[in-house]
Parts: sequence; C-alpha cells; structure tokens
Amino acid sequence: MKLDRFSRIQLAIFAAVTVITVTAIAVAYLHVPAKLGLGSYRVSAEFVTGGGIYRNANVTYRGVTVGRVESVGLTDTGVVAQMRLNTNTAVPGNVTATVKSVSAVGEQYIDLVPPEGTPPSDLRLADGAVIGTDRTAVGQDIAGMLREADTLVSTINNSRLHELLAEAFTAFNGTGPELARLLRSSRQLVDAANADADTTIALIDQAGPQMDAQIRSGDSIRAIADGLARFTTELRGADPQVRTLLSNAPSVADAANTAFTGIRPNFPMLAANLANLGRIGVIYHKSIEQAFVIFPALIAALNTVAGGVPADEGGKLDFKIDLGDPPTCNVGFLPPTAIRSPADETLRDLPTDMYCKAAQNDPTVVRGARNYPCMEFPGKRAPTVQLCRDPKGFIPIGANPWRGPPIPYGSTPVTDDRNILPPNKFPLIPPGADYDPGPPVTQLPPGVQSGPGPAPNAPFPLPVPPNDNPPAPNGPFMPPADQYVPPYAQQPQAAGPQYRSYDNQGRFTDADGRTGIFAAGVEGAAPAENWVDLMLGPTAA
Repeated sequence: MKLDRFSRIQLAIFAAVTVITVTAIAVAYLHVPAKLGLGSYRVSAEFVTGGGIYRNANVTYRGVTVGRVESVGLTDTGVVAQMRLNTNTAVPGNVTATVKSVSAVGEQYIDLVPPEGTPPSDLRLADGAVIGTDRTAVGQDIAGMLREADTLVSTINNSRLHELLAEAFTAFNGTGPELARLLRSSRQLVDAANADADTTIALIDQAGPQMDAQIRSGDSIRAIADGLARFTTELRGADPQVRTLLSNAPSVADAANTAFTGIRPNFPMLAANLANLGRIGVIYHKSIEQAFVIFPALIAALNTVAGGVPADEGGKLDFKIDLGDPPTCNVGFLPPTAIRSPADETLRDLPTDMYCKAAQNDPTVVRGARNYPCMEFPGKRAPTVQLCRDPKGFIPIGANPWRGPPIPYGSTPVTDDRNILPPNKFPLIPPGADYDPGPPVTQLPPGVQSGPGPAPNAPFPLPVPPNDNPPAPNGPFMPPADQYVPPYAQQPQAAGPQYRSYDNQGRFTDADGRTGIFAAGVEGAAPAENWVDLMLGPTAA
C-alpha cells in the first residue's frame, strides 16, 4: 500500500519523537552512558557501618548531585560503597564521605565535602580511587532517634496523652504572635550559633562531662526534687501565713528602707568596722570556735553543780594548799619601792603592760599573757598583737627569784637564802597617812618619848612586864572592841606531848579528861562525804 506524503511526514515525526524520547530516557533515567562507562568514573568509599545507604542512592558534592551509588557490599572491616561519579564535575582528592539523611523517612545519600580548615586538594578523584575509613563518617541514625521518641511517647498512656494535648492547647492557645516571635528569636539564636560555630561546638563538647556529672548525681537530684515537693506541700498548707507575710512585706520593706536611709551617712564607717570585725573573725576563728564548743559544756557543768543533791550542801569544790612553789611572779610588775600603802587612795596612772615578763619556759604563771598564742603566726607566742608582729617577739626581763628584784638572764644568781627585804613593804606612804606600824605594843621601850601614833618599833626583845593573870576570855559571840590592843606578853608556848593508853575495848582518856573509844575497825560505819564527817567520829550507816 502506498502512503501519501502527509502520512509519511507524520510517521517521520513520530519516529523522531520516539528516538528522542528513548534517547532521553536512556541517558537521563537509565544512565545508559554511565553504565557503559561513558562520561563517568568509579570511586569506592569504605565505611565502618552502612548507616542505611542503599543502591542507586544519590552522591552529592557540596549539595549538588554528581553521581549515584552502584552497589553496597561487605568487607572484612566494614562496608564499601561503589560510586559512579560524573566526569564533568571535578571532585578534590581529599574530600570526606558522610552518609546523611534527606528526611526523617530514611532517604540516605552520600555527601562529599572537603575537610574543614583545609583548602581543596589540587589532586582530583580518578577512576578506582578509594576513600578510606579515616575520611568517612555516618550521620545521626534517624531510626534510632525515632525509636527513642516512640519510647518517650509510649511512657504516657492514651488518657494522659489526651490531657497533655489539652493542657498544651490551653497553654499555647492565642499565643500565635508570641510563638512566631519565639521562632524568629530561635532562628536568630541558631544563626548566631552558626556564626560562632567553633565556640558553639566547644560549648557542646564541654556540656558532655557536665551531663555525665548530672547522671551520676541522679540520686541527689531526685532527693532534691522530693524535698522540693515536700516544701511546696508545706507551703500550700501554710497558704494563709504566706498571704499574711506577703501583705506585711511592703510595710517591712518601708521600715527597712527607712532604717537603711538613717544609717546611710555612717554606713562607710560601719562597713569599715564590719570589715575589721570580719578580719578579726577570720584570724581568731579557731579561738571563737573553741569558745562556742566549750561554752555549752561549761553551762551544762554549772547547771549540774547548781542542781546537785543534797541541795543544802551546794557545789562541791576541791582545795589545795599553795606553798609558793613556784613562787608568785614579780617580774614585770611594780617594784617594791613603788608599791603604795593601802591607805593611799589617790589616783595614779599605772602602766598598762603589767604582766609576768619572765621567760616563756619559766614554770611561773605558764598560762600568763606572755604565752598567749599568736593567731596570725601559728607556733609563735607573745602577750600583744604588736609583739606578735614584731620579728623579735617577746623579750623577757629576767628570772623570777623567790625574793629580791628580777635577775637578768645570764647574770650571777643570788645564792644567799636569807630574806633581806625590809619588813615595810609599802615605803611610799603619802603625807598624813600612817606607815606600817609593825606588831602592836602597849608599852614603850626605854628612852622612847610618848607621842601621837604608835611606837616606831616593837620593844622585843626587851624585858617583858609581869603579867600574872591572863586576859579575860571573850564571849562566844562577842568580838573584841575596836581599837583594843591586848597587853604585851610572851608568845604562848604549845603544850607538851601527852600520852594516853586505851584498853582492849578501845576505851581511852583524851586530853580533856573525857573517855573516848578508838574505832578504827568499826564495821558498817557510814563513809565520810565531806571534811565535816572527817572531823567527827564514825557513825553507823
């Protein structure tokens, strides 16, 4: 059959369109030239894990598609992806290959990016090039994140989820402009973070150890949250009191403002004094701490003594006899020539630094001022802060002899054991006041004229006037009259020893002629509780 000219033109057009269409499909969609190796080359990328990459996935360079993944296979060390790249795009040889996701549905691709901080290499990827595992990475696993999100949502049951959505709707309803402003601010925050990427990355890296510390402190955080919950519960129970406090707060604030306004002119001086007080507290904090520790125990001991039984006996104390060993410290005080008579009541300026100034290792007054510890300089001791700060420190005057003036260290000590001090210890007697009269006398020695005032010295050892009768005894509750001086007489001698014997029953006659019983072995006697019981005879328990 013979076709006309119009039909032949139509068939030619259809044939041309078909050839063009098939060619376009083969080139653009089927990538027949690439499969035949025309205009492309192969590159391998080794990954530690696949990361969800698949065959025919896109390969991009700086966000532009430059090839496809031909195949994905396993190796002994991980996964290898065979890529076919277009020859019309030059890819540097030092690029890194990263498996990324286009969206959350899991559409992965391989992104080729030059390393940061390094210019692109002059060498280009060629056919057969291999990108090692040191230059490959796998992005965030979207599937894992979705699983975590699903787990988080699953922790809330359906009823609570509805309540959450309802509360969220109530919270965000009508806040469209505010949310838009929040989103714009968030975008600005992200842009600022991108502008300072290095600082942001460093901050994120530093947040890891802090988060680990928070994880380790999980129990403590839960305890704090529990305590906060109990606190809010108590606060809710005390709502009336809180409201009263809030209603009174303005008046209290006004009163505080008035008080601070009143002290404002003197506040600099107050602040300086408080600073000095704080410095003193810092220096003497150990002493203050010791006082706070000892004071409650002291008060408790005093309460125990005051509340002891029997109540009529009061507190019980222990006494001892002091024989002056070691002697009283006289070093650093007024010398005997400057000591006043008790009759001198005139005002006089006295030194303010009178304390025992013997050596610090002297056994006299070991707890005196010279051995005060210097709190600013541990291990050093001195009586004052000035001497604590003085490099020379405390310098003793001399040794503390049992008599006489202080003896400087290094000099010859006094070996004479006689008491050579004058009997009158108060030589500086003001006019009009009698000096120390010595022993009382009633008879003047021969050659001494009578006159006002007592005799200068006692007549002893002159002959004693006769005294046949002893003076009348005083009544049991009648003390001698004032200014009464007994007559001069000899010192009475102690009575001689007297001996008394006792029989086998323990009876004996005492010095007064009374009969007593020696009861050293009495059984069932009450124990002595005080010195009165020791003076009395034994009593039955």
